[in-house]
Amino acid sequence: MRVHVDIDHTDIEGDDGQVEGLCLVCARCGHEVEVAGTTGASARRGAIMLREECPKGEGNFYDVDYWE
Repeated sequence: MRVHVDIDHTDIEGDDGQVEGLCLVCARCGHEVEVAGTTGASARRGAIMLREECPKGEGNFYDVDYWE
């Protein structure tokens, strides 16, 4: 199932302190993940994390192509 994901800029705790990142939130269940970086590649990594960490065990496809 294709699912919309909300993406916002955020600061996250990295190895070297605070770094710019993205917060991705599943529009179906509200599960969220944070990733370092603010590029399309970072958004795609977050989408993979959402799929892998889905609390409902769903194999959703998260549409982040618009982020670039």
